[in-house]
Amino acid sequence: MFVATVDVVAIGDTGGEPYALRSLLAEYGADVRLLPVGSPNHLADVLNGTLSQAEHLVLSCHGDERGILLDTLAPEIAQHQPFNEVLTPRIAAELGRLARPVVLSTGCMTGSDAMARGFLEGGSSAYIAPQGYPDGTAAIAFAAAFYYQTLALRTPPLNAVATAKKLGGDTNLFHLWH
Repeated sequence: MFVATVDVVAIGDTGGEPYALRSLLAEYGADVRLLPVGSPNHLADVLNGTLSQAEHLVLSCHGDERGILLDTLAPEIAQHQPFNEVLTPRIAAELGRLARPVVLSTGCMTGSDAMARGFLEGGSSAYIAPQGYPDGTAAIAFAAAFYYQTLALRTPPLNAVATAKKLGGDTNLFHLWH
């Protein structure tokens, strides 16, 4: 019996991060799926509930002040997408039809109040992301500690975030909105 369902959404080139997280989450007892995003349409289908009904959604991504960054597409493909290059807070709110998952984003600067509001308005029960530019290893360490606490030890998200932030380094850049 699985303790939770988790979808790891691989957005852009994040190296081995989504695969490492998928393996860790499975070890913690989760039913894990890896959802690679090839276009904004794929991400829209995750956010509108077509591709994901998981209890937890991990967005393995890159970000900046504008939002979550997506790969640049050829013009003939880009013209058929609901948005291009950046998932902004407004787009997250408009597309979101999520079934109350906890959303964890590993992307730099995706921990803004605006982005959190976008995901919460889009149906998330909680949004966790870094308010700054964490080192990539800090993002994986934070996610590993947060999910160990949440899945293996059944710690509530607020306490799990506090524990994961105590690892040190850039893990303290992560914040929880709910």
